[in-house]
Amino acid sequence: MDKIINTLEESKRKTFIIDTSVLLYDKCSIHSFPGNDVVLPLVVLDELDRFKEKPGLLGEYSRYINRFLDELRKEGSLHDGVRISNDQTIRVDIDIHETPAGLDSTVGDNKIIATAFALTVASTNQVIMVTKDINFRIKCDSLGIKAEDYYKDR
Repeated sequence: MDKIINTLEESKRKTFIIDTSVLLYDKCSIHSFPGNDVVLPLVVLDELDRFKEKPGLLGEYSRYINRFLDELRKEGSLHDGVRISNDQTIRVDIDIHETPAGLDSTVGDNKIIATAFALTVASTNQVIMVTKDINFRIKCDSLGIKAEDYYKDR
């Protein structure tokens, strides 16, 4: 019976792919998806790295996310995914996914969209791209990828 309950709980989990814009908007956003799976495409880490020396909130939030992920490494492999206290998993996707037709494969946002597209096609769970970028959400919708804005209070 426990195995059936665990299977049902796992099937209700959603996969949230988090864009850099969300992490720089709210440093606590990385903790905001309890009971679900969070995927950070590798290019997001590259983008965060460009902000770590910036003064103000952008630099602070970038450094916070980097330190948090570094601490998670003590708990397990970010490649495989690490479960945190709110029953959320966080993993870094390092795969190079084929960029959907019409998108420039050298653009960071398009690499993130490629990850979202590949996971949407491959996953049995609902996959949701979360970004503060309006054009990013429009591109996702055009490709059949569910995309949402992020709000601190929701």
